[in-house]
Amino acid sequence: MPRTYSSDVRTARSRRTRAAVLEAAAAMFLDEGWVATTMARVAAASGVARQTVYTLFDSKLALLDACIDTALSAGAGVRVREMPEYRLMAEGDLDTRLAAGARWLAGAHERSARIQRVLDEAAVTDPAAAARLVVREQTRWEEVRFAMTLVLRRPDPPTAVIDAVWTTASRDVWLRLAGRGWTGAQWQEWFVATTALHRHHASDVVAR
Repeated sequence: MPRTYSSDVRTARSRRTRAAVLEAAAAMFLDEGWVATTMARVAAASGVARQTVYTLFDSKLALLDACIDTALSAGAGVRVREMPEYRLMAEGDLDTRLAAGARWLAGAHERSARIQRVLDEAAVTDPAAAARLVVREQTRWEEVRFAMTLVLRRPDPPTAVIDAVWTTASRDVWLRLAGRGWTGAQWQEWFVATTALHRHHASDVVAR
């Protein structure tokens, strides 16, 4: 029993340390950007040794990657597909499913668009970051494809629809519209209307 207790204590301590590092890193990435954020400064801000940060994350890019994942999952530490809000895209009629998709995306953008923009910034000068961005964008496309299988209730959504929604749902569009003063509710209404147009247009093309 003492051994199990000791292991549980170490695990809990490790989780708290990781959370503290991620919180400090995310704040620094957002406030100061990719270049100014260093592993040493993150360690100091989170109150741990630099080696501790490197033990948890083997590079600054891995640390940023973890910050993005944490933001996307709202700190739940699970795949986004497993989150209850995400699964709502499979329930109700089509309008309800589209609205659920819009709510999910708006929440994800509110949590993660700015921290993901740091990866865009890093990709300009860092080849590893550029490669990671390519992978993340491909993953985002796959996530859009999967989400559309839920919303449309078909296993093979038209590629044209996936591409259009992938573009419409991008953080670039979200951030541009947010910069114009759009609220999350306005974006959701626009996204639902635009996605419906994409779907109808693709159906028309296939019919011809």
